[in-house]
Amino acid sequence: MKKLTGVNTPISCPMTPDQQVDYAGLEKLCDYLIEKGVDGIYPSGSTGEMAYLTLDERKKILETVLKTVAGRVNVFCMVGANTTRDTIELARHAEKVGADGIGVVTPYYFTLDDTELENYFVQTAQSVSPDFPVYLYGIPQLAVNDITPQLAESVALKAKNVIGIKYSWPDMPRLIQFMNILDGKFSVICGPDDLFLATIASGGDGTISGNSNVIPEYFIAIRDAFRKGDLERARKLQLNANKLIAVISGPNNIVKYKTGLVHRGIIKSDTVRSPFRQLTKEEKTLYLQTLDKMDFTVPKV
Repeated sequence: MKKLTGVNTPISCPMTPDQQVDYAGLEKLCDYLIEKGVDGIYPSGSTGEMAYLTLDERKKILETVLKTVAGRVNVFCMVGANTTRDTIELARHAEKVGADGIGVVTPYYFTLDDTELENYFVQTAQSVSPDFPVYLYGIPQLAVNDITPQLAESVALKAKNVIGIKYSWPDMPRLIQFMNILDGKFSVICGPDDLFLATIASGGDGTISGNSNVIPEYFIAIRDAFRKGDLERARKLQLNANKLIAVISGPNNIVKYKTGLVHRGIIKSDTVRSPFRQLTKEEKTLYLQTLDKMDFTVPKV
């Protein structure tokens, strides 16, 4: 089964000024990311505003990404939703239209116990072909529900196509615990961008990085330096990337990604779907001035 490796971008969802999905902008963003060298594109993740999209929009976004990517990189789609029924519908659609695999976030809002979470993941994984790869997705700071190493292993033992996890809480010891699942064969992808190098240096497979929408060059450079065995360069690049991450991430990160992409000439509008808000004129000016001072160019460290 295919798995996620290297730099994977949870692609932003370009929108028109009236908050409709801009599919032409999505196509351009796919091409831009592939040209920069990402290993995979991950539509309808948190960065893609999935919680504010309809099921039909999520399906059309995946279909647009697959058509544009045309096999150049892997496409794993985030299909998790708030009900098992909707998640299974999106999972089966992803397999039907040719995605390479899926990610499944925990349901959000209501607190669920481990039995409920296990049933949700296992039922979703068993709703698709046994050789169609599935990643669990834990982001407890947004979804309320967490995934423990014990839960992940129990799910993986019951559904053999659950091959890994994307974990977005900044907890390096837990990421390492996930790496020990299935005698070290469980694929681990980090969500916190500042842990990318630490994750791959510890045996993980890569990152799904929201910031790689805006500064893919940095993550590609870290990946390449690590693969060449130049750990000193990789370490310095990660430290430099962290400075930009601190500016781009944090409050209003979804609109900041889009504002950065507009600034780079990739998409036309930084519109986000309400109840997200736009940056004020003052916030946008300060943000872009800060980015320009820091420069997007990867330093020759």
